[in-house]
Amino acid sequence: MAVYHATKENYDTLTAADGITIVDFYTTTCGPCKLFSRVLDDLQAELPFVSVVKVNLTDVPALGERFEIHATPTILFYKDGQMVERRIGVIDQDELQEIIGGYLY
Repeated sequence: MAVYHATKENYDTLTAADGITIVDFYTTTCGPCKLFSRVLDDLQAELPFVSVVKVNLTDVPALGERFEIHATPTILFYKDGQMVERRIGVIDQDELQEIIGGYLY
């Protein structure tokens, strides 16, 4: 699984790729965000074809404004460059795999 760190300048390019992309909007002081980051790390070995884009809202607040992010973690799911789902809060690994599987099959 490729992990990218988004900026205002590269966000659209990173999320335009074919396949499944997960965007993780987080802050460095958010406990649940750290928990979800570990879920993404665990997922890495099982789903290497999924791209992950991380957006640190402390560093890139403009993206938080653009996507109206009011709570963290907020997770956006893209398929073939189109946003298909938005979730707020921690998603466990089983649920995350189920969501991804739903877009693959």
